[in-house]
Amino acid sequence: MPILPPDFQNNLLEIDTSINLPLVGSISPFGDTGSRVPNGVDTLVAMITNKDLAYPFRYEISFNTADALSNLRLAVSCENVSLPGKTISTQEIKTHGPVDDMPYEVSFAGDVDATFKVAGDYFERNFFDSWQNLIVNPGTNNLGYKDSYSCEMEITQLDLQDQPIYHLVLEDCFPKTVNPIELGDDREGIQRQTVSFSYRKWRFRKPEEVGFLQSVINRLDLRGRLNRKLDDMFGGTIPMEPTAIGGTVLNLPFGLNPGQLTDQAGLATSDFFNDLLG
Repeated sequence: MPILPPDFQNNLLEIDTSINLPLVGSISPFGDTGSRVPNGVDTLVAMITNKDLAYPFRYEISFNTADALSNLRLAVSCENVSLPGKTISTQEIKTHGPVDDMPYEVSFAGDVDATFKVAGDYFERNFFDSWQNLIVNPGTNNLGYKDSYSCEMEITQLDLQDQPIYHLVLEDCFPKTVNPIELGDDREGIQRQTVSFSYRKWRFRKPEEVGFLQSVINRLDLRGRLNRKLDDMFGGTIPMEPTAIGGTVLNLPFGLNPGQLTDQAGLATSDFFNDLLG
């Protein structure tokens, strides 16, 4: 969505931003209060052209206890996920004059919800069902030890070049609720599975040079192999267009619903690559 007038955007490339205007909003909220930061549209333009923008459709998730192929399938099939926040708990204290709102602890309230497209082998549902069976044994109702079923869940915001720009790690994470999947004669589209994850706290980690999903794709050349196979299958007669799936971009035949990858080929991972690409 444009945030500047069209005429201004057309002439944006002609603006000289080489004067290195200082950027507003440093990492520390208590920076040099005496710094002379210019206000106005020049500073805004310099900040945007220097740092670009973040987009919600560029992301990936992973679990540190899952194998690489399972993580790849979940990262591609993840349709949406939330970056959790945190709250500073406070208590009102009155000594003299107005009441002070004094902080006393950090709280991480609420669960993190994620929605996954369900593959034809029901991989996503089976994955989280099996995980929950480690928490409470379905036969004996015995509880497992927390370190045997909890893990670290990583949520990464990517830029348009698939480079991580923000990385959160949820500690002691486990699937608290595997929500129902509705069936019905009047329902259309593909199946989706929503999972609510409980966690103790989250921490920020400096982003790596490349995200997990992108590194796997790079190592196995999955994107190149898929694109070459599709070119061979369609003989170059069908136009290809870049399509974002789960935070990564693949060239798909024009008009192909990405959901068909879920329905017909197991989210273009694991069995899909083994069977289709050989």
